[in-house]
Amino acid sequence: MEREVLLSVRNLQQYFKLGKRELKAVDNVSFDIYKGEVFGLVGESGCGKTTTGRSIIRLYDITGGSVYYKGQRICAGIRSYKDAIKQARKDFADKKISKEELDRIIAENRQQIKSATADHKRWARTRGENNLTNEIQMIFQDPIASLDPRMTVRDIIAEGLIIRGEKDKEFIDQQVFKILETVGLVQEHASRYPHEFSGGQRQRIGIARAVIMNPELIIADEPISALDVSIQAQVINLMNDLSEKMGLTIMFIAHDLAVVKYFSNRIAVMYFGKIVELASSDELFAHPLHPYTRSLMSAIPLPDPISEKSRKRIEYRPVLDHDYSTEGPSMREIVPGHFVYCNTEEYVKYRREYGFDDAAECVQSYVAESVEML
Repeated sequence: MEREVLLSVRNLQQYFKLGKRELKAVDNVSFDIYKGEVFGLVGESGCGKTTTGRSIIRLYDITGGSVYYKGQRICAGIRSYKDAIKQARKDFADKKISKEELDRIIAENRQQIKSATADHKRWARTRGENNLTNEIQMIFQDPIASLDPRMTVRDIIAEGLIIRGEKDKEFIDQQVFKILETVGLVQEHASRYPHEFSGGQRQRIGIARAVIMNPELIIADEPISALDVSIQAQVINLMNDLSEKMGLTIMFIAHDLAVVKYFSNRIAVMYFGKIVELASSDELFAHPLHPYTRSLMSAIPLPDPISEKSRKRIEYRPVLDHDYSTEGPSMREIVPGHFVYCNTEEYVKYRREYGFDDAAECVQSYVAESVEML
């Protein structure tokens, strides 16, 4: 049975201007999140995980690519279309293409720009029950920074309902009290302010603010990184329970692979703005292929002093671990459901690890898979 794709990210680009330079925080990232699953996104600090989540929920206007929710485009960037027009004009000036071809490329890309702009503006203008972004909520990394210190817990949690158009005060109070108990707090906490709570309690308030909207998808941006280890387990178990009870789909962003393995169905590993490996949780831990993934795995501490003494860290050295001088990498499916960012030479090597000894067979298999995807 084919699973339903709830969120689809295609060629997402998020660039930021730093003076005269341009920082490619997220560069051509693509993935799908299926309804009801927990999708983990891991990587070191600064690799673009949080930016990806914030771009999906429209806290940033994306530079390029598209984000589809339930098949409808809710985010659209126009950078790639503008670049295509610019390149076509350059090619025409160099006499590489004809005037007719130039006009065709310009017309097609201008139509794409018009369509993308219209899709983006439509969801930006929509309010109330019909706003699809009401169905996507975010839990932020720092609970104290994401909660307004001048608002009571009741006002913080109820704000989404009020923005959506709910005016019945009694109904709002009932919903707030109900959700407080669901996340492990009590009704009396509703009248207090964020500074009166511990870090774990504040994160529970952040979770309550997100789930009171009855979302389909929650983007959890490192929700446990600022908490003590014992509190981390409580928050993870709470999110696990909520996922089962409410049928939530969760995109779980973290840098701790061990936590992500416990909580996620599929995991994407991100490095320097790109996804370098994507597979199911069990598959990724059983057969890590990309050198960066193996480096992350080697850094996971084990609760065994003897094993810890002999554990060796694997250092990821992009310049030495890859040779992209003749052919650049692309996302390729090594075995069904297991994707790695690699070139043909690496693709053959990874396939051999799965028992495919014939190099020609590996390349032919990749070509067939690529044509099928197109």
